[in-house]
Amino acid sequence: MKPLTHNEIMDLKYAKQYFQDCYLVSSIGALANSKKGGKILENNIAHTNDGFRVKFNNINNKSEDFFITQKELDNLTPIDKYGNPIEINKHFPHNPILKAIEIAMNKIIEKNPSKKPWISRIPNCNEKFEFNKPSNFLEMFTGEKPIKLNEDSFKLSLKSKEEDAIELFDQISDTPNNSFVVGSSINLGLKKINDFHCFDVKNVNKEKETIDIFDHRFQQTIRLTYDEAIKQLKYIVGYFGKE
Repeated sequence: MKPLTHNEIMDLKYAKQYFQDCYLVSSIGALANSKKGGKILENNIAHTNDGFRVKFNNINNKSEDFFITQKELDNLTPIDKYGNPIEINKHFPHNPILKAIEIAMNKIIEKNPSKKPWISRIPNCNEKFEFNKPSNFLEMFTGEKPIKLNEDSFKLSLKSKEEDAIELFDQISDTPNNSFVVGSSINLGLKKINDFHCFDVKNVNKEKETIDIFDHRFQQTIRLTYDEAIKQLKYIVGYFGKE
């Protein structure tokens, strides 16, 4: 087996989202942002003669390998709610490594339905890996429990955790080698981001009190002030990059 190259890992930082799995795409993008996360990607994913081997470090307290064939990769096609294939933008191909992880998640959910929380089962979806929580995916993939702020709360924004959120933003600013995902709920603040969506954090500047987040579906970086982030984001999940 052949490990991922540095360039392949860097491509995951801005990989295009085609399915309803922003939690997964943004989590992988967040891991690719840090040295520690990049090392995890390198250790967990490898090329085989006919596809990829994807390892998850904690499936019911055990590591498990999933071997994804080229045929499975070819057969994974995004479709809309009417069953029509979604055209792949030639400028933003569906990253094959991302596809392999998505197929591995399908296999995990097939064998372990509880790995998809009940609230994530409410929306209609075409693939089992669609809709989930970043913390679920990250803990299974990395084997480490991530830092979580407000992800499990019924609160729709970070307002009730404002001091903790600002402290965490400042810490991210002071520790550039990190992997963090943020998510929105029903957007009750200024309309800069979509509802019920995940983004990975690309940069935080505590002097200017701004946070740059990347939207993998629409391929754009969005800058929020701390105040906007507190009003519009529901949760923060991730890791600091100690090796």
